[in-house]
Amino acid sequence: MSLVSFVLVSLISVASFAAQIPDFLKNPFAATITSTLVTAESASSFQRGQVTLLPSRKSVPLMERAVDFNYSFRLRADEKAPLVFLIPGTGGTSESAGVLLIAEQLFKHGYHVVTVDNPFSWRFAVAGSKSGLPGYTPQDAADLYLAFQKVAKTLKANHGIQPQSYSLLGYSLGGLQSLFIGEIDQKVRAFDFQRIMVINPPANLLHAVERLDVLADVKNQMTPQQRQSVNFKVQRVTDAVTSGKVSLRDPMQMDKVFKKERFTDLELSYLIGNEFHGSLGGIIFSTQQVRDLGILKVPATKYKRNARNAEISKYSFAQYMSLFLLPTLQRTHGADYTVEQLNHEASIYGLADLIRTNDRIYMVTTVDDLFSKPADIAWMQKQFGPRAMVLPFGGHCGFYSLPVFKEHLKSVF
Repeated sequence: MSLVSFVLVSLISVASFAAQIPDFLKNPFAATITSTLVTAESASSFQRGQVTLLPSRKSVPLMERAVDFNYSFRLRADEKAPLVFLIPGTGGTSESAGVLLIAEQLFKHGYHVVTVDNPFSWRFAVAGSKSGLPGYTPQDAADLYLAFQKVAKTLKANHGIQPQSYSLLGYSLGGLQSLFIGEIDQKVRAFDFQRIMVINPPANLLHAVERLDVLADVKNQMTPQQRQSVNFKVQRVTDAVTSGKVSLRDPMQMDKVFKKERFTDLELSYLIGNEFHGSLGGIIFSTQQVRDLGILKVPATKYKRNARNAEISKYSFAQYMSLFLLPTLQRTHGADYTVEQLNHEASIYGLADLIRTNDRIYMVTTVDDLFSKPADIAWMQKQFGPRAMVLPFGGHCGFYSLPVFKEHLKSVF
Protein backbone atom coordinates (compact mmCIF):
# COMPACT_ATOMS: atom_id res chain seq x y z
CA MET A 1 0.00 0.00 0.00
CA SER A 2 1.36 3.44 -0.91
CA LEU A 3 1.91 6.07 1.76
CA VAL A 4 -0.81 8.29 0.26
CA SER A 5 -3.30 5.42 0.22
CA PHE A 6 -2.47 4.51 3.80
CA VAL A 7 -2.98 8.08 5.03
CA LEU A 8 -6.29 8.26 3.16
CA VAL A 9 -7.50 4.99 4.68
CA SER A 10 -6.52 6.22 8.15
CA LEU A 11 -8.35 9.52 7.77
CA ILE A 12 -11.51 7.88 6.47
CA SER A 13 -11.43 5.26 9.22
CA VAL A 14 -11.00 7.75 12.03
CA ALA A 15 -13.70 10.01 10.62
CA SER A 16 -16.19 7.14 10.53
CA PHE A 17 -15.21 5.74 13.92
CA ALA A 18 -17.45 7.93 16.08
CA ALA A 19 -20.49 6.84 14.10
CA GLN A 20 -19.69 3.16 14.60
CA ILE A 21 -19.21 3.11 18.35
CA PRO A 22 -22.22 3.19 20.71
CA ASP A 23 -22.36 6.00 23.25
CA PHE A 24 -21.84 3.71 26.23
CA LEU A 25 -18.64 2.28 24.77
CA LYS A 26 -17.18 5.76 24.44
CA ASN A 27 -16.52 5.27 28.14
CA PRO A 28 -12.89 4.01 28.26
CA PHE A 29 -13.59 1.76 31.26
CA ALA A 30 -16.55 0.12 29.52
CA ALA A 31 -14.64 -0.36 26.28
CA THR A 32 -11.68 -1.87 28.12
CA ILE A 33 -13.63 -4.45 30.10
CA THR A 34 -15.82 -5.53 27.19
CA SER A 35 -12.69 -6.29 25.17
CA THR A 36 -12.17 -9.36 27.37
CA LEU A 37 -15.65 -10.70 26.61
CA VAL A 38 -15.78 -10.82 22.81
CA THR A 39 -14.69 -14.28 21.69
CA ALA A 40 -13.72 -15.56 18.27
CA GLU A 41 -16.42 -17.46 16.40
CA SER A 42 -13.85 -20.02 15.30
CA ALA A 43 -12.08 -20.44 18.65
CA SER A 44 -12.69 -24.18 18.54
CA SER A 45 -10.88 -24.38 15.18
CA PHE A 46 -7.55 -23.45 16.72
CA GLN A 47 -5.22 -26.31 17.52
CA ARG A 48 -2.98 -26.37 20.58
CA GLY A 49 0.74 -27.00 20.47
CA GLN A 50 3.63 -27.27 22.91
CA VAL A 51 7.39 -27.12 22.64
CA THR A 52 10.03 -27.58 25.29
CA LEU A 53 12.28 -24.53 25.61
CA LEU A 54 13.88 -25.06 29.01
CA PRO A 55 14.17 -28.81 29.80
CA SER A 56 15.48 -28.12 33.31
CA ARG A 57 12.13 -26.60 34.28
CA LYS A 58 10.49 -30.02 34.27
CA SER A 59 11.71 -30.40 37.84
CA VAL A 60 10.05 -27.21 39.14
CA PRO A 61 7.71 -28.31 41.96
CA LEU A 62 3.96 -27.68 41.60
CA MET A 63 4.42 -26.39 38.05
CA GLU A 64 3.57 -29.57 36.18
CA ARG A 65 1.05 -27.74 33.97
CA ALA A 66 3.55 -25.15 32.78
CA VAL A 67 6.75 -26.96 31.92
CA ASP A 68 6.23 -26.62 28.14
CA PHE A 69 5.66 -23.48 26.10
CA ASN A 70 2.07 -23.26 24.85
CA TYR A 71 0.86 -21.87 21.54
CA SER A 72 -2.33 -22.05 19.49
CA PHE A 73 -2.45 -22.12 15.72
CA ARG A 74 -4.68 -22.28 12.69
CA LEU A 75 -3.14 -23.06 9.33
CA ARG A 76 -4.29 -22.33 5.80
CA ALA A 77 -4.55 -25.07 3.18
CA ASP A 78 -1.85 -23.24 1.21
CA GLU A 79 1.34 -24.25 2.96
CA LYS A 80 3.10 -21.15 1.54
CA ALA A 81 0.63 -18.69 3.06
CA PRO A 82 2.28 -15.95 5.14
CA LEU A 83 2.36 -16.46 8.90
CA VAL A 84 1.57 -14.02 11.72
CA PHE A 85 2.62 -14.45 15.34
CA LEU A 86 0.26 -12.75 17.82
CA ILE A 87 1.09 -11.74 21.41
CA PRO A 88 -1.62 -10.91 23.98
CA GLY A 89 -1.24 -8.44 26.85
CA THR A 90 -0.29 -8.70 30.52
CA GLY A 91 -1.03 -12.17 31.90
CA GLY A 92 -2.53 -13.22 28.56
CA THR A 93 -2.28 -16.71 27.12
CA SER A 94 -2.47 -18.18 23.64
CA GLU A 95 -6.17 -18.85 24.30
CA SER A 96 -7.09 -15.33 25.46
CA ALA A 97 -10.25 -13.96 23.85
CA GLY A 98 -8.66 -10.87 22.33
CA VAL A 99 -5.72 -12.60 20.68
CA LEU A 100 -7.92 -15.30 19.14
CA LEU A 101 -10.36 -12.67 17.87
CA ILE A 102 -7.63 -10.83 15.96
CA ALA A 103 -6.05 -14.09 14.82
CA GLU A 104 -9.41 -15.13 13.40
CA GLN A 105 -9.57 -11.93 11.35
CA LEU A 106 -6.05 -12.40 9.99
CA PHE A 107 -6.76 -16.04 9.14
CA LYS A 108 -9.66 -14.83 6.98
CA HIS A 109 -7.20 -12.53 5.20
CA GLY A 110 -5.11 -15.52 4.14
CA TYR A 111 -2.57 -15.96 6.93
CA HIS A 112 -1.36 -18.87 8.99
CA VAL A 113 -1.85 -17.58 12.54
CA VAL A 114 0.01 -18.52 15.72
CA THR A 115 -0.90 -17.13 19.13
CA VAL A 116 1.39 -17.41 22.15
CA ASP A 117 1.47 -16.77 25.89
CA ASN A 118 2.66 -13.33 26.89
CA PRO A 119 6.10 -13.44 28.56
CA PHE A 120 4.58 -11.71 31.59
CA SER A 121 2.30 -14.63 32.44
CA TRP A 122 2.53 -17.47 34.94
CA ARG A 123 3.00 -20.13 32.27
CA PHE A 124 5.77 -18.32 30.42
CA ALA A 125 7.60 -17.59 33.67
CA VAL A 126 8.16 -21.33 33.97
CA ALA A 127 8.29 -22.52 30.38
CA GLY A 128 10.05 -19.70 28.53
CA SER A 129 11.68 -17.15 30.82
CA LYS A 130 15.40 -17.90 31.18
CA SER A 131 15.60 -15.81 34.32
CA GLY A 132 12.34 -17.20 35.69
CA LEU A 133 11.46 -13.63 36.58
CA PRO A 134 9.78 -11.83 33.64
CA GLY A 135 9.08 -8.12 33.49
CA TYR A 136 12.28 -6.75 31.95
CA THR A 137 11.12 -6.15 28.39
CA PRO A 138 14.44 -6.61 26.54
CA GLN A 139 14.96 -10.06 28.09
CA ASP A 140 11.31 -11.06 27.73
CA ALA A 141 11.46 -10.17 24.04
CA ALA A 142 14.67 -12.18 23.56
CA ASP A 143 13.09 -15.20 25.28
CA LEU A 144 9.96 -15.00 23.14
CA TYR A 145 11.97 -14.55 19.94
CA LEU A 146 13.69 -17.88 20.64
CA ALA A 147 10.29 -19.44 21.30
CA PHE A 148 9.05 -18.18 17.92
CA GLN A 149 11.96 -19.91 16.21
CA LYS A 150 11.25 -23.21 17.95
CA VAL A 151 7.53 -23.00 17.14
CA ALA A 152 8.16 -22.13 13.48
CA LYS A 153 10.54 -25.08 13.14
CA THR A 154 8.02 -27.42 14.79
CA LEU A 155 5.13 -26.30 12.56
CA LYS A 156 7.25 -26.79 9.46
CA ALA A 157 8.29 -30.27 10.57
CA ASN A 158 4.86 -31.43 11.73
CA HIS A 159 2.56 -29.70 9.25
CA GLY A 160 4.73 -29.02 6.22
CA ILE A 161 4.12 -25.29 6.03
CA GLN A 162 6.62 -23.08 4.19
CA PRO A 163 5.47 -19.50 4.91
CA GLN A 164 6.41 -17.02 2.21
CA SER A 165 6.84 -14.36 4.92
CA TYR A 166 6.37 -13.66 8.61
CA SER A 167 4.64 -10.83 10.46
CA LEU A 168 4.00 -9.94 14.08
CA LEU A 169 1.14 -8.35 16.02
CA GLY A 170 0.97 -7.60 19.72
CA TYR A 171 -1.42 -5.66 21.88
CA SER A 172 -1.02 -3.91 25.23
CA LEU A 173 2.18 -5.18 26.85
CA GLY A 174 2.45 -7.58 23.91
CA GLY A 175 2.63 -4.52 21.67
CA LEU A 176 5.59 -3.11 23.57
CA GLN A 177 7.30 -6.50 23.48
CA SER A 178 6.69 -6.70 19.73
CA LEU A 179 8.75 -3.55 19.20
CA PHE A 180 11.67 -5.04 21.13
CA ILE A 181 11.30 -8.25 19.13
CA GLY A 182 11.34 -6.18 15.96
CA GLU A 183 14.64 -4.65 17.05
CA ILE A 184 16.11 -8.11 17.64
CA ASP A 185 14.86 -9.35 14.27
CA GLN A 186 16.55 -6.48 12.44
CA LYS A 187 19.86 -7.92 13.64
CA VAL A 188 19.19 -11.67 13.66
CA ARG A 189 16.86 -11.86 10.62
CA ALA A 190 15.39 -15.18 11.65
CA PHE A 191 12.04 -13.95 10.30
CA ASP A 192 12.62 -10.58 8.60
CA PHE A 193 9.12 -9.50 9.65
CA GLN A 194 7.18 -7.94 6.78
CA ARG A 195 4.66 -6.25 9.06
CA ILE A 196 4.64 -5.46 12.76
CA MET A 197 1.50 -3.98 14.27
CA VAL A 198 1.40 -2.80 17.88
CA ILE A 199 -1.92 -2.00 19.53
CA ASN A 200 -2.23 0.21 22.61
CA PRO A 201 1.41 -0.29 23.65
CA PRO A 202 2.18 1.28 27.05
CA ALA A 203 4.75 3.96 26.27
CA ASN A 204 6.04 4.26 29.82
CA LEU A 205 6.11 0.94 31.64
CA LEU A 206 6.33 2.49 35.11
CA HIS A 207 3.30 4.70 34.46
CA ALA A 208 1.34 1.67 33.25
CA VAL A 209 2.32 -0.21 36.41
CA GLU A 210 1.12 2.69 38.56
CA ARG A 211 -2.19 2.78 36.71
CA LEU A 212 -2.64 -0.98 37.11
CA ASP A 213 -2.12 -0.63 40.86
CA VAL A 214 -4.62 2.24 41.10
CA LEU A 215 -7.24 0.08 39.39
CA ALA A 216 -6.38 -2.93 41.54
CA ASP A 217 -6.86 -0.83 44.66
CA VAL A 218 -10.44 0.07 43.71
CA LYS A 219 -11.67 -3.10 45.42
CA ASN A 220 -10.58 -1.58 48.74
CA GLN A 221 -12.92 1.33 48.10
CA MET A 222 -15.91 -1.01 47.79
CA THR A 223 -17.84 -2.90 50.41
CA PRO A 224 -18.23 -6.69 50.10
CA GLN A 225 -21.86 -6.08 49.16
CA GLN A 226 -20.84 -3.73 46.33
CA ARG A 227 -18.36 -6.25 44.99
CA GLN A 228 -20.96 -8.98 45.16
CA SER A 229 -23.44 -6.77 43.32
CA VAL A 230 -21.07 -6.14 40.42
CA ASN A 231 -20.22 -9.85 40.24
CA PHE A 232 -23.94 -10.60 39.92
CA LYS A 233 -24.13 -8.12 37.04
CA VAL A 234 -21.25 -9.82 35.27
CA GLN A 235 -22.89 -13.20 35.76
CA ARG A 236 -26.13 -11.94 34.20
CA VAL A 237 -24.21 -10.62 31.19
CA THR A 238 -22.35 -13.92 30.90
CA ASP A 239 -25.59 -15.89 31.10
CA ALA A 240 -27.15 -13.72 28.38
CA VAL A 241 -24.18 -14.35 26.11
CA THR A 242 -23.85 -18.09 26.71
CA SER A 243 -27.59 -18.60 26.21
CA GLY A 244 -27.40 -16.91 22.82
CA LYS A 245 -29.70 -14.04 23.77
CA VAL A 246 -26.93 -11.50 23.25
CA SER A 247 -23.97 -11.41 20.87
CA LEU A 248 -21.12 -9.27 22.11
CA ARG A 249 -19.69 -9.31 18.59
CA ASP A 250 -22.45 -6.80 17.78
CA PRO A 251 -21.44 -3.46 19.33
CA MET A 252 -25.05 -2.30 19.58
CA GLN A 253 -26.10 -5.44 21.48
CA MET A 254 -23.08 -5.05 23.73
CA ASP A 255 -24.10 -1.45 24.38
CA LYS A 256 -27.64 -2.49 25.21
CA VAL A 257 -26.76 -5.20 27.72
CA PHE A 258 -24.25 -3.05 29.56
CA LYS A 259 -26.62 -0.11 29.74
CA LYS A 260 -29.29 -2.40 31.15
CA GLU A 261 -27.02 -3.41 34.02
CA ARG A 262 -25.99 0.23 34.65
CA PHE A 263 -22.36 -0.41 35.41
CA THR A 264 -20.70 2.53 37.15
CA ASP A 265 -17.12 3.67 36.49
CA LEU A 266 -16.18 2.39 39.94
CA GLU A 267 -17.56 -1.05 39.15
CA LEU A 268 -15.86 -1.18 35.77
CA SER A 269 -12.56 -0.06 37.30
CA TYR A 270 -12.90 -2.82 39.89
CA LEU A 271 -13.42 -5.44 37.19
CA ILE A 272 -10.41 -4.26 35.18
CA GLY A 273 -8.14 -4.00 38.22
CA ASN A 274 -9.23 -7.36 39.58
CA GLU A 275 -8.54 -9.06 36.26
CA PHE A 276 -5.01 -7.69 35.98
CA HIS A 277 -4.12 -8.16 39.64
CA GLY A 278 -5.28 -11.76 39.49
CA SER A 279 -2.77 -12.43 36.73
CA LEU A 280 0.01 -10.92 38.86
CA GLY A 281 -0.70 -13.42 41.62
CA GLY A 282 -0.12 -16.32 39.28
CA ILE A 283 3.11 -14.78 38.03
CA ILE A 284 4.53 -14.27 41.52
CA PHE A 285 3.60 -17.82 42.55
CA SER A 286 5.24 -19.41 39.52
CA THR A 287 8.40 -17.28 39.63
CA GLN A 288 8.99 -18.20 43.25
CA GLN A 289 8.59 -21.87 42.41
CA VAL A 290 11.27 -21.52 39.75
CA ARG A 291 13.62 -19.68 42.10
CA ASP A 292 12.51 -18.74 45.59
CA LEU A 293 14.01 -15.38 46.54
CA GLY A 294 12.94 -15.76 50.15
CA ILE A 295 10.51 -12.85 49.94
CA LEU A 296 7.41 -14.96 50.52
CA LYS A 297 7.23 -16.47 53.99
CA VAL A 298 4.36 -18.93 53.65
CA PRO A 299 5.31 -22.24 51.95
CA ALA A 300 3.16 -24.04 49.41
CA THR A 301 2.61 -27.76 48.98
CA LYS A 302 0.61 -29.81 46.52
CA TYR A 303 -2.49 -29.66 48.68
CA LYS A 304 -1.93 -26.41 50.56
CA ARG A 305 -1.54 -23.27 48.47
CA ASN A 306 -4.26 -20.93 49.75
CA ALA A 307 -2.16 -19.35 52.48
CA ARG A 308 0.70 -18.59 50.08
CA ASN A 309 -1.75 -17.21 47.53
CA ALA A 310 -3.24 -14.98 50.23
CA GLU A 311 0.23 -13.64 51.01
CA ILE A 312 0.90 -13.07 47.31
CA SER A 313 -2.36 -11.15 46.86
CA LYS A 314 -0.99 -8.33 49.02
CA TYR A 315 1.73 -7.47 46.48
CA SER A 316 1.23 -4.79 43.83
CA PHE A 317 2.73 -4.52 40.35
CA ALA A 318 5.06 -1.78 41.62
CA GLN A 319 6.22 -4.03 44.45
CA TYR A 320 6.86 -6.88 42.02
CA MET A 321 9.08 -4.49 40.04
CA SER A 322 10.96 -3.10 43.05
CA LEU A 323 11.13 -6.12 45.38
CA PHE A 324 11.33 -9.09 43.02
CA LEU A 325 12.62 -7.90 39.64
CA LEU A 326 14.95 -5.01 40.51
CA PRO A 327 17.22 -6.86 42.99
CA THR A 328 17.67 -9.65 40.47
CA LEU A 329 18.68 -7.18 37.75
CA GLN A 330 21.06 -5.44 40.15
CA ARG A 331 23.13 -8.61 40.26
CA THR A 332 24.01 -8.14 36.60
CA HIS A 333 23.59 -4.36 36.17
CA GLY A 334 25.23 -3.24 39.40
CA ALA A 335 24.00 -2.48 42.92
CA ASP A 336 23.20 1.13 42.00
CA TYR A 337 20.82 0.11 39.20
CA THR A 338 17.48 1.88 39.80
CA VAL A 339 13.81 1.39 38.97
CA GLU A 340 14.08 4.47 36.76
CA GLN A 341 16.88 2.88 34.75
CA LEU A 342 14.90 -0.33 34.50
CA ASN A 343 11.92 1.64 33.24
CA HIS A 344 13.98 3.51 30.66
CA GLU A 345 15.47 0.33 29.24
CA ALA A 346 12.15 -1.54 29.27
CA SER A 347 9.93 1.20 27.81
CA ILE A 348 9.34 2.54 24.32
CA TYR A 349 11.45 5.69 24.28
CA GLY A 350 14.72 3.96 23.51
CA LEU A 351 13.18 2.58 20.33
CA ALA A 352 12.46 5.95 18.71
CA ASP A 353 14.98 5.43 15.89
CA LEU A 354 13.59 1.97 15.14
CA ILE A 355 10.04 3.31 14.98
CA ARG A 356 10.90 6.29 12.78
CA THR A 357 13.08 4.40 10.29
CA ASN A 358 11.30 1.04 9.96
CA ASP A 359 8.33 1.59 7.66
CA ARG A 360 7.09 -1.94 8.32
CA ILE A 361 5.96 -1.05 11.86
CA TYR A 362 2.43 0.25 12.47
CA MET A 363 0.56 1.38 15.55
CA VAL A 364 -3.08 1.58 16.56
CA THR A 365 -3.92 3.30 19.82
CA THR A 366 -6.60 5.45 21.40
CA VAL A 367 -6.79 8.94 22.83
CA ASP A 368 -8.47 7.56 25.96
CA ASP A 369 -6.08 4.66 26.61
CA LEU A 370 -6.09 3.91 30.34
CA PHE A 371 -2.38 3.17 30.57
CA SER A 372 -0.64 5.94 28.61
CA LYS A 373 -0.51 9.66 29.31
CA PRO A 374 -1.75 12.05 26.58
CA ALA A 375 1.82 13.32 26.15
CA ASP A 376 3.06 9.75 25.63
CA ILE A 377 0.38 9.08 23.03
CA ALA A 378 1.31 12.29 21.22
CA TRP A 379 4.98 11.27 21.30
CA MET A 380 4.20 7.86 19.81
CA GLN A 381 1.98 9.39 17.14
CA LYS A 382 4.84 11.70 16.14
CA GLN A 383 7.35 8.83 15.89
CA PHE A 384 5.07 6.59 13.84
CA GLY A 385 3.81 9.43 11.67
CA PRO A 386 1.38 8.22 8.98
CA ARG A 387 1.81 4.64 10.21
CA ALA A 388 -0.13 5.51 13.37
CA MET A 389 -3.88 5.33 13.75
CA VAL A 390 -5.04 7.12 16.89
CA LEU A 391 -8.72 6.51 17.54
CA PRO A 392 -10.79 8.98 19.58
CA PHE A 393 -12.44 6.25 21.65
CA GLY A 394 -11.97 2.61 22.60
CA GLY A 395 -10.18 2.66 25.94
CA HIS A 396 -7.48 0.02 26.22
CA CYS A 397 -7.92 -2.51 23.37
CA GLY A 398 -11.70 -2.11 23.36
CA PHE A 399 -12.35 -1.80 19.62
CA TYR A 400 -11.50 -5.16 18.03
CA SER A 401 -15.05 -5.98 16.98
CA LEU A 402 -15.68 -2.61 15.31
CA PRO A 403 -15.63 -2.28 11.50
CA VAL A 404 -13.06 0.52 11.55
CA PHE A 405 -10.47 -1.72 13.19
CA LYS A 406 -11.24 -4.69 10.96
CA GLU A 407 -10.87 -2.51 7.86
CA HIS A 408 -7.63 -1.04 9.09
CA LEU A 409 -6.20 -4.45 9.95
CA LYS A 410 -6.95 -5.61 6.44
CA SER A 411 -5.38 -2.48 4.92
CA VAL A 412 -2.09 -3.08 6.78
CA PHE A 413 -1.89 -6.86 6.36
